[in-house]
Amino acid sequence: MDRAVISYYDRLAPSYDSDRFGNSYGGFLDREERAILASYLPRGAVRILDLGCGTGRLTDHASHGCDGSFESLRLAAAKRPDRRFAAADIVSLPFTSGSFDAALAFHVFMHLDREAIGSAFREVTRVLRPGGVFVADIASALRRRLRPRAVQGWHGGTALSRAEFAALAERAGLAMTAARGVMLLPIHRLPAGARGGLARLDLGLAAAFPDGASYIVGRFAKHPR
Repeated sequence: MDRAVISYYDRLAPSYDSDRFGNSYGGFLDREERAILASYLPRGAVRILDLGCGTGRLTDHASHGCDGSFESLRLAAAKRPDRRFAAADIVSLPFTSGSFDAALAFHVFMHLDREAIGSAFREVTRVLRPGGVFVADIASALRRRLRPRAVQGWHGGTALSRAEFAALAERAGLAMTAARGVMLLPIHRLPAGARGGLARLDLGLAAAFPDGASYIVGRFAKHPR
């Protein structure tokens, strides 16, 4: 991963949880992502890898976490001492082939270019056992076109359609078996007090129209051999 990305998250690590998810908007996003993980990750999976785990926000859904940011990993290990963490680049993972039942990656791929996303998919395919599941998100290209915003360099610089996301995964040996959207409603424009009760409605609407949501979450399965 680009050194600029790692340096950014090293600096941000101490305040990341409170700044990004310690408010009604971040809490809304966190609830939706956790609901999707609960339904997409396979029941009974023991070894689950959280790729780009950051400070460990979602690592309670995993057994292992990895990230390129040492500062983020230090906080993650303190927060989740019962998990195992490793410093690693997502395109070169320090794990044995076929060693995980499942993996997840949230708010990671949107920071990578398409070539790096393809490389990351290939590494995930390698470390998953046959039939293993990968859950990952990407910024929606359609939503970006409908609601243009300034993109500064690498930060959230990549957006894809559901079909493009599926095609990149397919080339790496992963089949998209399901997709859902996150944050279809303009939550940022609503009063903070009105956001909490809308998560279920938003998830339902975004499930019907994933490409129209802010993020597309794909569930991918490694082709059995």
